[in-house]
Amino acid sequence: MPKLQDVAALAKVGVGTASRAMSGRGYVDPDTRKRILEAADALGYRPNKVAQALRENKTRVVGLLLPDISNEFYTDSAAVLQSVLFEAGFQLVVSASGNDPESEERGLRSLLDHRVDGIIHVPVDARRTLPTGVPIVQLNRHSVPLQTDAVVSDDEYGIEAITELALQSGHTDLTLVIGGADHSTTADRMRGFRNAVDRAGIPEAHNGTAGHRFRILEGDFTSEWGRNAVHAIANDLPGAVIAASSRIALGVLHACSDLGLSVPGDLSVAAHGNPEWYEVFPPGITSYAPPLAEMGQEAAVKILAKMESEAGDGAPTMTRMRGKVHQRHSIGGSIPAPSA
Repeated sequence: MPKLQDVAALAKVGVGTASRAMSGRGYVDPDTRKRILEAADALGYRPNKVAQALRENKTRVVGLLLPDISNEFYTDSAAVLQSVLFEAGFQLVVSASGNDPESEERGLRSLLDHRVDGIIHVPVDARRTLPTGVPIVQLNRHSVPLQTDAVVSDDEYGIEAITELALQSGHTDLTLVIGGADHSTTADRMRGFRNAVDRAGIPEAHNGTAGHRFRILEGDFTSEWGRNAVHAIANDLPGAVIAASSRIALGVLHACSDLGLSVPGDLSVAAHGNPEWYEVFPPGITSYAPPLAEMGQEAAVKILAKMESEAGDGAPTMTRMRGKVHQRHSIGGSIPAPSA
């Protein structure tokens, strides 16, 4: 079995240089690194990662704990996370909690048991006390109160912006369909909606009348809830529905199909997120698109810094990143042209 010394000899470098090139730790000239890796491939050399982890007391692995591994919302962030971490010599392992607090607890414990060097965490239970002794960065959602650095979308701005588009198009009867209050994203998105309707002088349903009111229907971030929410108000429809996630939006559109409602003829719809199908679903869904790739990049930079730092973390920080509003044709009325 070839050894590192054999690789170094074939590449005509010292063992230390070969070690840095193979481990990804420390600088090696790119041409020299390429020659060393080619020598390793030619000899069939593979580093002993277990022995390396024992020597360094590091696994070179970062855990990503998501609520839902099938949710396309996290795909862009996870892809960038993996790319940045791989370039830095780390592997990314992904676990899903299934939006269940007990499964989330087991997922955190499993990652700790496998001695990951850091964790990227999308919390389900916002009030859970986070484990100590391992760097953690939260993504998209954050603990309440904030316990560690978090990278989130500026969802207050996003929902406020698409609600404002509905108001500018003449809608005065609006309904927000949103997830549970235990998530930080719910609070941000609800605040954005309220900012817009309050500024327009639209009263909540119990103080208003049909045609001049707003309603908030709170459930969870699933298509089933979006569908059920619209069915629940089928006999008293608003002019516009703001769906607080792409899963909710899918359910809203299922309900429109069930009830024979056209968009935007019978019901205007705007939504959070920007999956590809928003563009092709006729007539195209007006939406706020969080900067998912940029969020993944920032989370990777933060976890790498935490893992390399020997100093204390200090006070946790919140990084809010603003995405883009996409004006399509799912809101009826006259939509103003985008500003330059």
